[in-house]
Amino acid sequence: MPYPYFFCSRTAAGTAFFLLAILPTLSTAAEPSEAASPLSMYFDDSQMVEVATRAPKPLRQVAENVSIVTAEEIADMHVHTLLEVLERQPGISVAYNGADYGSSGSFYLQGTEWRHTLVLIDGVRLNNASAGEALINFVPLPIIKRIEIIKGPASSVWGSSLGGVVNIITKDTGTTAVPKASAMVTYGEAASSELNADLAGAAGVVSYYLNAGCLDSNGLKNDRFHDRETVYGKMAIKLPQQMTLSAAAGYSDPYYKTGDFESLDISDTVRNRNFWGTVYFDAPIRDSLSLHLEAQRFDMRHFQEDSKIGQSTYAGWAGGFLQSNDYKEQTTAFNGRLFWDGDMADVTVGAESSRGELDYTYIYDYSGVGPWIGSEFAPTAYEERRAVYSNATVTLGKFAVTPGLRYDYHSIAGEFISPSLGATYQLADDTLLRGTVARGFSAPALALISGGNAFTPVNPLLKPELIDSVQAGVETFRIPGLQLKANLFHHDVTDVWAATTPRENEGRTRYEGVDLSAKTLPWHDLTLTANGTYAITDSATQENDDLYSTSLMLDYNDRQSLKAQLAGRYIWFNDRETIDGAGNPRIWNTHFIWDASVTKTVGWQGMNTDLFLVVHNLFSSSQYWDYEYPNPDRWVEVGAVFKF
Repeated sequence: MPYPYFFCSRTAAGTAFFLLAILPTLSTAAEPSEAASPLSMYFDDSQMVEVATRAPKPLRQVAENVSIVTAEEIADMHVHTLLEVLERQPGISVAYNGADYGSSGSFYLQGTEWRHTLVLIDGVRLNNASAGEALINFVPLPIIKRIEIIKGPASSVWGSSLGGVVNIITKDTGTTAVPKASAMVTYGEAASSELNADLAGAAGVVSYYLNAGCLDSNGLKNDRFHDRETVYGKMAIKLPQQMTLSAAAGYSDPYYKTGDFESLDISDTVRNRNFWGTVYFDAPIRDSLSLHLEAQRFDMRHFQEDSKIGQSTYAGWAGGFLQSNDYKEQTTAFNGRLFWDGDMADVTVGAESSRGELDYTYIYDYSGVGPWIGSEFAPTAYEERRAVYSNATVTLGKFAVTPGLRYDYHSIAGEFISPSLGATYQLADDTLLRGTVARGFSAPALALISGGNAFTPVNPLLKPELIDSVQAGVETFRIPGLQLKANLFHHDVTDVWAATTPRENEGRTRYEGVDLSAKTLPWHDLTLTANGTYAITDSATQENDDLYSTSLMLDYNDRQSLKAQLAGRYIWFNDRETIDGAGNPRIWNTHFIWDASVTKTVGWQGMNTDLFLVVHNLFSSSQYWDYEYPNPDRWVEVGAVFKF
């Protein structure tokens, strides 16, 4: 296998971090005020994290390897999908199905498989019942307030989440009687455009947030078109005794072409309709005790159709419909938890229950190569999940210790117990140590263990994959003007699902490595951010298979009216090759991809307007995992955001 191109060298990641280390020595920025609290100079306790324990806690007390992405950071990226946001985060690597406008793809936390990560929005689980992964290109970015990411198992809190959790928290309802609104419009090559508008306000005891948008493209590469319409709303009602009743719901329907695959003579299109809804009830019971209840609903219909292009070597096959896979699933869930916030400790105790069902239909027409034409229906598959969990955070001087325990019951796959123990230690005012040990699992997707037909056999005896994990990290501001974070991880997965049909439990896999991130304080209005991940996968089929990815961002912000960003990303999977239907190798072709943007804020008739220009893939570089999924060359878009 040829070496990857990485500025013509595999040492560029180290060079980037060296530059970050020396940049602060040139800084002329003022030192923090001596009157400030020593901890407040470095660790922002105002940034509360929910994903680690399901209750807000300061980031300084979070033992897990957590990353936070804010709405402002997302807006500055000028991207269109959640995958594009995640690929810039430490510990996460993304493999696109073409990296086109609105493209789908898979993402990997610390090298673990795509199915191992749990994705949540408004508390609703988005992982599908057909394959276990979350198809996240349906999530509209403008509705996001922040994203919280746990890298590593979080089963003691969330159940099936062997690789980690991506928790999407949507924007709050409004607070003013006069609504606040914004609108965004972008336009680029191949008639690629995004329109989005939102409105937030309050009327008496009722507050609301509304959003609607559409995304459309004729395809930047190989006619991979994309069309998506979304609508989202949230409402909150203030009740007596400081109680609150809230509801949120969204609908999104991506329709897109993944490509023409000449080696298989197939053209593939996908329609993925999603509805999610949540009702919340929050009530204080005492000064330090509160109750939270949720009812949730998630419906998805995933329809994929393959057609013959008409170039087949098979006699008599002139093109047209070949096959379709139609998955219809729906899940209803109920959750509740109590949170006690004491002086030296806080405790969360909760329970949850869900019921899901899946219908699958396979229709095919193989008449070009034989007398095969017809359809297969899988019997409706059902599953029930129930769980109870508890965790606590105990503060003992410079220590914060977080034990956790959860019991899960799955109606088909059985019972699991997931313990965890985490701790943070304030080594100095500017240095924090973190560490966790945890046991977790990944439950089989419903389509792998129930239902099925002749074309999709199942294994009702398939067991969950289990993980034993150890992580240790440090976050420090010891170098003036520079924030550094490093995390070592070791994950040992057993009862691994072999790539057989149907799936079987077979062997074990070890993932171990490091993820790093660094960020400078502003220097002449410039900020440099870098992160990288290196992971080794070791199993019977992937011995010493290494993965590394890097993201670099140089930001300029004059804090008045001008912003600019240069962002680069790189990924390399070593030895991840497969052979396609025509015997051609599918192999990583990867260079550094650079995007550049400039944003100018102007005031006009009482509105603030952000005008921006974005150049994607500045040097027309290649970065793809399959020669039939090439990424687009350089393309340009312009846009505006109106705030009033």
